[in-house]
Amino acid sequence: MAALSESTAVSEESPTSESDNTLQLSVKELVAFACRSGDLASDGPGGPTAEEGIRAHQKLQKKRPQGSEAEYRLQVPLQVDGQAVVLGGRVDILHPPADLHTPVQLDEIKTTYVTPEQLPDSARALHWAQLKIYGYCYLLQQQAATVKETGPGTGDGERVALQMLWHNLKDRKTYPERQEFSWPELEAFALAALGQYLQWHRDWQAHRGKVRATSKALAFPFPAFRPGQRELAVAAYRCLRDGGELVVEAPTGIGKTVSTLFPAIKAVGEQQVDQLVYLTAKNSGRRVVRETAARLHEKGLRLSVLEIQARDKTCACSLGLCSRDEDGICPRTRGFYDRLPEARRELLGQPLLTPETVAATANRLQLCPFELSLQMLPWADLVVCDFNYVFDPLVRMNILQDQSRRRALLVDEAHNLIDRARAMYSTRLTRGDSRHAAAACKGTHPALRRAIQSLVRALDQWVIECREAGNPHHTQATTPDSRNSELWITPLVENDTGNIEPYPAAVSRAAHKVLTVVSQLWEQSKAPPEDIADWLKALFRFLAIEQLVGDQHRCLTHAEKRGARWQEQELKFLCLNAADYLAQAYRQFHAVLAFSATLRPPGYIYRQLGLQADAPYLALPSPFNPDQLGVFLCPYVDTRYRARDRSTDALVDMVARVYHSRPGNYLVFFPSYRFMQQVAERFGERYPGIALVQQQPGAGEQERGAFLAHFADGRQSLGFAIMGGVFGEGVDYVGEQLVGTIVVGVGLPQMNQEQELLRRACDESDSAGNGFDIAYRYPGLTRVLQTAGRVIRTESDRGVVILADTRFTDPFYRNLYPEHWQLQACNNGEALSQGLGAFWDTADDRPAPAKT
Repeated sequence: MAALSESTAVSEESPTSESDNTLQLSVKELVAFACRSGDLASDGPGGPTAEEGIRAHQKLQKKRPQGSEAEYRLQVPLQVDGQAVVLGGRVDILHPPADLHTPVQLDEIKTTYVTPEQLPDSARALHWAQLKIYGYCYLLQQQAATVKETGPGTGDGERVALQMLWHNLKDRKTYPERQEFSWPELEAFALAALGQYLQWHRDWQAHRGKVRATSKALAFPFPAFRPGQRELAVAAYRCLRDGGELVVEAPTGIGKTVSTLFPAIKAVGEQQVDQLVYLTAKNSGRRVVRETAARLHEKGLRLSVLEIQARDKTCACSLGLCSRDEDGICPRTRGFYDRLPEARRELLGQPLLTPETVAATANRLQLCPFELSLQMLPWADLVVCDFNYVFDPLVRMNILQDQSRRRALLVDEAHNLIDRARAMYSTRLTRGDSRHAAAACKGTHPALRRAIQSLVRALDQWVIECREAGNPHHTQATTPDSRNSELWITPLVENDTGNIEPYPAAVSRAAHKVLTVVSQLWEQSKAPPEDIADWLKALFRFLAIEQLVGDQHRCLTHAEKRGARWQEQELKFLCLNAADYLAQAYRQFHAVLAFSATLRPPGYIYRQLGLQADAPYLALPSPFNPDQLGVFLCPYVDTRYRARDRSTDALVDMVARVYHSRPGNYLVFFPSYRFMQQVAERFGERYPGIALVQQQPGAGEQERGAFLAHFADGRQSLGFAIMGGVFGEGVDYVGEQLVGTIVVGVGLPQMNQEQELLRRACDESDSAGNGFDIAYRYPGLTRVLQTAGRVIRTESDRGVVILADTRFTDPFYRNLYPEHWQLQACNNGEALSQGLGAFWDTADDRPAPAKT
């Protein structure tokens, strides 16, 4: 599209250089793709952490003999099947030959929690494959040097000694395993792996060529741009071309998905970006992306779109399609890598890799569908997934942190990321759940049971420490029932020595011991009891977040039922601001686009989302005629907590007036289930002829679908729902599916101890002292605006929004209302009825505009 083509093409994406068509390939990448076989490793930690591995490497490298080299670099150019390749890596230790009769020795260090013979054969084979490729590179490198000095030779007599150093972190012993290999042996092994990789590389490059060609030729999939769409598309393209960050507040109905995806795909065609990662907060967001991509495919686009669904909704075991064996292992993970190549070939280049598409291939080849979708992640042009796959330290996918490819991050409904990120970087452990986990291990996993019991005792001891009188570091907070409940709040601040005190160090050590036992099981292809899977996830999160805690965290210790036989205790690391963690994640991407209908005020958004202060902020006007929406402010209803009993009758009267002004589909959004139920009961008494449909707490997808089915064209449904819930965001009620919403209250988050900690922390860090705004009013306003945005979705929609609360007249809110709102104040029910009547009379007389 000419309007977006403001740049010239840049170099081809890594790892192939377009100028000389040379493939830059690391040994680790080659081995991971072409040398894996056997079973899929466990989805848990399954071994030492990266930090433990680094420390062990450094320790062993320091002990190397004099004359040996650590981190010896290998880089060799070669031609394989007509393809120029530069293969490289770093071997842990190189030992020069002791004499003329001994070969050079290369050492590779691998850390484990078990002895080498306890490792699965597939793990040992993979480690040896890496070392053998290093040996091949070394001999090839030496041959090149010899040829340069003395002329060509066969090299058939050359040998190299390869030694694997298995370092067991549990017993702190190193187990060496040494073999000698000749040049022909290593050459045959390496060329077989390279041949497999290069065949895939050719297929992948053929697909990428089709993607680039069809992306360049792609036209905007609608006859014309809506107002604001072209401006958004151009700004997005510039950000994708130049890199950096862009923040966009685009009103509902403007078409944000196509307005960001279309320029992103054009950037792929112009080779400005290699891969697109589109994040959504809700399932409905993924559906819109899927529908938009399908429309673009109809226009000839060959882009491959991978949609990643949550594990519990994808896993064959969770869906009852298979059962674990006697060792607790899913049969679909047995021999996973042996069947993976066929599945990969089948899925490469398919336009829509939906969970259903991937599952069909996985079922045919008896593979885990979730793991298969992750295996396809590097080979999809557009990846659509939830926030946590990029930001959550426990769930995020490491492949997306690899900066060898230029990736663009598109964050849809970015306002949701503020609370979600704080939750991602918070964690909790409870005594009760830990006791149940220990009980589940009785008789089958004695070592694991003992480790968990030690963790329970450590939690007990930490509570005792918190109770010690006169401890100045702990603040005891009040709780609803101080007789049976205690709460201590401990800041997590580093002292002069770099340590955090006081700190539940004993709990941390006990948790690490549990992890060690679990890792030993997984390294031996065994599994802990399936019943403790959720508890183990909580433990892994605790250990992951523990490594990150700092000034932005508070340690909350909660004890209940003091004096009872089985008292409950909870230890929680609460994150009050995740901005720094988000900023670190953004730096892994070439470009970041954050967009939503509600990103105001900018200062609040930038600080909470960790965005660069100089990142451009684009606020677009509504694409619709302001007369399409009637906004009625009703301050005569007081919905504050202490006034709800008094205001119930007035609110019931308001709902009836709105519904009778023009019968149709209406939604009333409440701040809580309790208040909603209170109003529903009174409404049913006064207006039994109007049927109500109510959102139910904890409803599943089937129940949510049944609720939405009431709001179809031609219906006259009155629904009660929760503000900020699944029906107030991310749902398109088009045309007569929704003609009005009543927003009951200003949407403030529930006041509790954690929210108050956030308020106080913001007051302390903000010179303006607006902690209450950050903790309560801004999030509440976001809920209100999202809810109000459900009404007008197309050029032909007409509808009303009722703001029911005295606080809506406050200048704080008035200064932040959307510019296209034409507020009409109504001081009583009669004024509201008159205003509604006038609006609907005018709306019914006005011809609908033509669709664009």
